[in-house]
Amino acid sequence: MLIMQASANSPTLASSREKFFWSGIWIYSLATGLASMIFMAWAFYVESVEGRGALFIEPNRVLAAGELATVATGMLALFILFLRGLGRSD
Repeated sequence: MLIMQASANSPTLASSREKFFWSGIWIYSLATGLASMIFMAWAFYVESVEGRGALFIEPNRVLAAGELATVATGMLALFILFLRGLGRSD
């Protein structure tokens, strides 16, 4: 009976969905940031220690577009989190 009375628009349910959404954005941003840092550390190592340039060109255009989309959406997620943080200045 209590389950039927709780609607999808209840404040508790909306609050948990919002927390889940922002947690997902945060985790996605963190994962793309860490992957980028690992790649840049590898590129720095190759260029400084081994003395050769680190150039990686993806031959598959679909994968290259997917990688570019991952970077772009990661940057967008970080920007959204930044703006959300500005809005919550206490």
